[in-house]
Amino acid sequence: MKYLKMLGLAAVAAMALMAFAGSASATTFEIAGVAQNKSVAIEATLKAGTSAILKDEAKTTTDTCTSSEVKGATEINEETGTKFTGGVVGGKVSSLTFTNCTHTTTVIAPGSLHINWTSGTNGTVKSFGAKVTVVSTFFGASAICDTGAGTNIGTFTGVAKSTEHATIDINATINCGILGNSSWTGTYTVTSPTGLGAIN
Repeated sequence: MKYLKMLGLAAVAAMALMAFAGSASATTFEIAGVAQNKSVAIEATLKAGTSAILKDEAKTTTDTCTSSEVKGATEINEETGTKFTGGVVGGKVSSLTFTNCTHTTTVIAPGSLHINWTSGTNGTVKSFGAKVTVVSTFFGASAICDTGAGTNIGTFTGVAKSTEHATIDINATINCGILGNSSWTGTYTVTSPTGLGAIN
């Protein structure tokens, strides 16, 4: 009897885990409360009055940019596992720029971004294959920052109201060649579409 009870509890626990996995794997972007089971074009800019800051391994500020923009669209890609509805959504970055920087900052490859849904309308953001060169205006030394085969760079926080803007908070550790494992921080506002969130 005790054995049967244990089996019953195990079955209930397994079903609960399956239900959780099912809900996590069925997350879809929504715009102003309307589910988007299709490609979503997204544009985000550095939050007004803030900066994107790069610090080297010694925590010394290496580069500061007061303007940055990223554009891309979600896509279905079996190789990377992204879908319009699922545990991971994402796609290639079509444009990535950094301007008004303290040093010459050039994007070599914009890479791609994926959002791994964690809870509700929030998720962690992962960058693949992005490469940015920072050249010192004082010494001419060059460093290439690379997110490689996948680097967690921050979090996505969605919104529910059509007048609100989702945000992407960058708090990453990335390899920057001669600068070592550097920190990159910044806050981006999703300017388009407004009301971008997610639904389970």
